[in-house]
Amino acid sequence: MRIFLSPRERRTVEAFADVFIEGRHEALTPAEIGTNIDAQLGRVHSKRKASLRLVLWAIEYVVPLLSLRGPFSRLSRGARRQIIEKHLAGPRAGRLMHNLAKIRTLFLAGYYGDARVFPSIGFRAPARQSRYEPGELSPLGRPELTVQPPAAGETTIKADICVIGSGAGGAVVAALASVHGARVALLEEGRYVRTAELANDEPTMSALLYKESGLQTTVDLEMTILQGRVLGGTTFINNAICFRIDDPALVPGRDTLTQWAAFGARVPRDKLQASYDRVEQAIRARPLPETLAPAHADDPAGPNGDVLLRGWRTLRSRGVATQQFQSGVFRLNLNQCLACGYCNFGCPYERRLSTLETYIPTAIAHGARVVPECHAVRIETRGERATAVRATMADGRPLRVEADAIVVACGAIGSSVLLLKSGIKRNVGTRFSFNAATPVLARFPDRLDSFQGLQMTGFVDFGEYILESLFNPPMATSVAMPGWFATHFGRMRDYGRLACAGVVVGTQPNGRVKRCAALRDLFGPVDYRMAQPDLEAMKRGIAMLAQVYFAAGAEAVFPSTFLDHELPANRFAPSGILDREAIIQYIATSIREPADLTLSSAHPQGGNPMSDRPDLGVVDSSFRVHGFANLFVADASVFPTSIGINPQLTVMALADYAWHNCISQPRERRA
Repeated sequence: MRIFLSPRERRTVEAFADVFIEGRHEALTPAEIGTNIDAQLGRVHSKRKASLRLVLWAIEYVVPLLSLRGPFSRLSRGARRQIIEKHLAGPRAGRLMHNLAKIRTLFLAGYYGDARVFPSIGFRAPARQSRYEPGELSPLGRPELTVQPPAAGETTIKADICVIGSGAGGAVVAALASVHGARVALLEEGRYVRTAELANDEPTMSALLYKESGLQTTVDLEMTILQGRVLGGTTFINNAICFRIDDPALVPGRDTLTQWAAFGARVPRDKLQASYDRVEQAIRARPLPETLAPAHADDPAGPNGDVLLRGWRTLRSRGVATQQFQSGVFRLNLNQCLACGYCNFGCPYERRLSTLETYIPTAIAHGARVVPECHAVRIETRGERATAVRATMADGRPLRVEADAIVVACGAIGSSVLLLKSGIKRNVGTRFSFNAATPVLARFPDRLDSFQGLQMTGFVDFGEYILESLFNPPMATSVAMPGWFATHFGRMRDYGRLACAGVVVGTQPNGRVKRCAALRDLFGPVDYRMAQPDLEAMKRGIAMLAQVYFAAGAEAVFPSTFLDHELPANRFAPSGILDREAIIQYIATSIREPADLTLSSAHPQGGNPMSDRPDLGVVDSSFRVHGFANLFVADASVFPTSIGINPQLTVMALADYAWHNCISQPRERRA
């Protein structure tokens, strides 16, 4: 086991764990929690671990000094608790202390990521659930892919097209180009993770599969940004949700393509619809019941999705809905899914139809060379042409890929960073946005066992925000649950009675991706702060979700806030009578700034916005970088605005459209 913590840091960790994990019948000792944290940090692949050392140093020396105390680990248990309450967990904690307090995530992972804790909270891992038949939890047996890292001494690859990134955008372009006879080199920074390496294990899988091992955030640390760093990209770890921009299942009014056209991004609606059709067929996107294995298809929404939809139907029957809202279950690209509840941590049963199961095998079958663990460092250019990609393999070997055309598909952050490092700066990193989400949990009188089902199944669309059912395994749930000490411990003991959903808001494009040099390793390149209108929409969504849960019979609702703001039913829904105005007012006064909320996004967008106006866009409507004849971008970074819905299908459809109508065409025809 790789050791990360120094002896001094280990003392700080154990001293903090001793008071933070507080309750009757704790399943782990502080030393065991410290061992788990040390092991997890040893698995993490991120230079940002250095910032954790700074936080631990501050907790050991700086925070106690504010109360004129000595080192944290040398204080009595009572004194340590007082310091945490006063400076980290309480209402007087300033912005710096607020950020230091996020270290709680590390301790929650160290405790609730351990299977020895599961019996105490009523969680049963899939292998211990009686709903599965013997042998049912088995992989389907997909063939292993043939990847081709450079051979010993090989430093140059020549190709017709070099595609950088193997996720929703890059894999589609690579497959289509290969099918049409092009020599394709597909570069991927992440590993090719085989099925045998996957497990229902949150700490290990998050370290293995996520960019920055799950530590990626905005510069101010207020937004966690979740992206895959693996062959297949984020499609390998997402929830397989397939929405179209103008999906009939959603509330009418998101005329995204018209908004984009006003910005100078012209994507013909009919051609995009044809691309949607082709992609949906390739990835087998179908309504949720059809994606489940027969033995698990009788209740497609599962207990957690059922609560959301049932509460919404009850609320609507009481006349709360005065507008035309939409609700239902998702359309997904899954195959005979077993609804194990671990979608965000890879599928050890091979039921997800990610690009690893669809487009990448097609590309390989038609001659594409797939090079994993290959980090693109710089695009070489000469005049108006991109000539090659300089890359570094994980073992340090340099690689140069010469190509007639280069397609950048590194994701909304990575593509901007790569262009900036290549000296391409005009408008790069601008109009960055998110589908921002915050979780809301609710406790019910009876057991739900929400973990026995898909993580995401049902939704209610209100136009300005979407409520999406989302239930996580214990570690991720503990991070979303507000509260400290015995309060948090007690709530997690009721894990089997919890429901959870997220409020999702498509944010304004007011963020920016920057190349920060040395500081980037600590704080990342994404400069973003949620705009006030987006925060207000988020607050309205939280208030509505609380009403939905009370209508479904919840006894308490827990917005995921920095300070604890529990909403008990006996105050906000006494005798089953919903006090809507009290809920709305309470949320409005309790949440005043983005830092008050737990915010995350798995859907960063923008950074290389599409516009035919060179003064606004990075790429034109043919996905070509302004000023270059053969350099393209085909991922979510080209979105001029957030689309407000799960973007996987749209990224894939745009990549399909880009290939058929732009990249494969001679430049004069594209014009």
